[in-house]
Amino acid sequence: MATEVVMPQGGTGLDTGLVKQWLKHEGDAVRKGEPIVEVETEKLSLEVESPVDGILRKIFVAEGTEAAILSVLAIIGSADEAID
Repeated sequence: MATEVVMPQGGTGLDTGLVKQWLKHEGDAVRKGEPIVEVETEKLSLEVESPVDGILRKIFVAEGTEAAILSVLAIIGSADEAID
């Protein structure tokens, strides 16, 4: 089953965060707990970890782009899984 990677809240009262750098690329295998993207909010910088083992199937937010807090940044799934 596909799993969403979301922009973390990173503090109260924040609306957006910046995707600084993807540490993994589409098609890369990822392990649960492995850092996959660096994000920055007004209050802090942090690495977002993969919530599951799988393949980074699709990145929705490019480096240098701001995204809403809790919005979907990417999808992780199995190699043969259909995603929309």
